Formats: sequence, structure tokens, C-alpha cells
Amino acid sequence: MDPLAVVKTLWHHKFFVIPVVLLTLLAAVYVYQFGPRSYEASMSYAVVNPIVPTPEEIEKDPELELLNKDNPYLRSADPALVIDVLITRLNSLATADKLQEAGLGSEYAVSRGVGGNGFVIDIRGVGETEEQAIATASALGKNLESDLKEMQSVNGADERYLFTSLTVSTPDRATELYSNRLRAAIIVFLVGTILVFAAVSLARAIEAAKKNRAVRKSAPSTAGLPADGAVPGGLHLDAIPDSKARPVPGEATATRAGRRRSARTPDEPQETLTPSSEKVGADKGAP
Repeated sequence: MDPLAVVKTLWHHKFFVIPVVLLTLLAAVYVYQFGPRSYEASMSYAVVNPIVPTPEEIEKDPELELLNKDNPYLRSADPALVIDVLITRLNSLATADKLQEAGLGSEYAVSRGVGGNGFVIDIRGVGETEEQAIATASALGKNLESDLKEMQSVNGADERYLFTSLTVSTPDRATELYSNRLRAAIIVFLVGTILVFAAVSLARAIEAAKKNRAVRKSAPSTAGLPADGAVPGGLHLDAIPDSKARPVPGEATATRAGRRRSARTPDEPQETLTPSSEKVGADKGAP
């Protein structure tokens, strides 16, 4: 499509396009300036390995041998398994429902920190206000601590054999997410673009209707007949006899008796026909 042709078309229908463009700009400015805003607060946790009693400590204190050390995550070949399970639990729908029931933001993210490796977990909470965002991140941090202890104590392992969490950073303040407002403004621009093309289509339809109406008004009354005079059935208008046509003087016309006589001119007296019975009676009465 030629961009110059598009511009010419838009300018040709400017009375329809300009109002839509102005409304789109006003809506985009309103959404960006006065639309709903979102704030984000973040915090980080580090998961620390348990301090397992050494053989020397067990030898000095035999009671340590009696502690329950059945932690399923200590038996795993992958030491980062506890991190994966913990992130999965925090990103579950059950956690989101708990936050929503508490009046907090249901939009958040829990992921690995330090480039996606290690035992650091990043938590990001989103809210409509700064306070809600900070409260959401703090609530997720408490859920992390409780879930970490709960999933390791499934077999009743002693606390000395459990992974523990260490707070790296706290959600002191929240920052505004300008991307959300920018995304809303982009959506408004897209809707406005669709409305512009719809306005052009409407303007072209109205213009075509006006042209058709003008053509119908300027057309003659016989515009409905074919240009060559032909009518359905293969006949021609000139071949159709006119029932109201008068006889031409000098031409033969048919009478009611089926006989043909020549048409008289207006100056000649017209002969009247009398019945044969009246004529015979008249002959007899004559002297």
C-alpha cells in the first residue's frame, strides 16, 4: 500500500478522521496521566544449608545420634531441589488466593536470584499503592519461611537438619511501574487506529451513496428501459402496435361485419346503412 495514497485518503475524509484522532489522543493522555497505577516492592532471601553434627560432636554428645535427621531434601543428589520446590509452592494458585483474601495484590513474582543460580530467591510484589506492594512482598516472605520449614518437616526431621532462610534485603520502599501505564496508552492508540479506518470506510460509503442519489436524480424518466429499445421477449418498442392510434385517411379499416371499406375524408358524407327489411318495405309503399 502506498503511504502517500493513504495520507491523501485520510486528508480527503478529514472531517471524519480528525475528530477520531483528537479523541484518541485525549484518551491516551488521560489513561497515561490519570489511569490506575501500579507499584512494585522487592526483597531477597538466601537459603542456608543445615549444620549437620560432625562425628566428633556426636562422639562428645551421644544424644545427637538420637535426633531425627530424616530430611528428604538432604538425601537428594541435587542440593538445589529445595529451592525449586519452594519457588513452585510460592507461585501456586493457593498462595495467590491467600494474598487476595488478605486484601493484598495478587500480582507477584518469585524467582531465582543471582542470574538464576545459587540459593538466593527474589520476591517481587505488585500493588495499586506503595503500601499494598510492600505488604504483598512482606507476606510472600513470611510464606517462604513457613513453607520452607513445613516441606522439610514432613518426616519429623529435627531443626538441626533443616535448611533455613536468611533475609538479604527487605522491602523498604516501592517504585512505580511506568510500563503498565505505557501499555494502556498503546492499547488506546491501537483502538484509535481501528476507529480511524472505520471512520474512513463510513465516509466513503456516505460519499458513494450521495453520488448514486445524484445519478438517479439526473437520469431521464425512460432510464429504466434498455438503450436500444428492446423489451423482454425479443420485441422492439417500434414493433408494438399502439391501440390508441387513429386510422390514417385513405387506408382500409375493418367494420363490424368483417368487410373492408376505404376510409372517407372528413368532407365526404358518411353513408348510413339501413337494414334490408326496411328497404324492401319502402319499395312496396312507393307509387
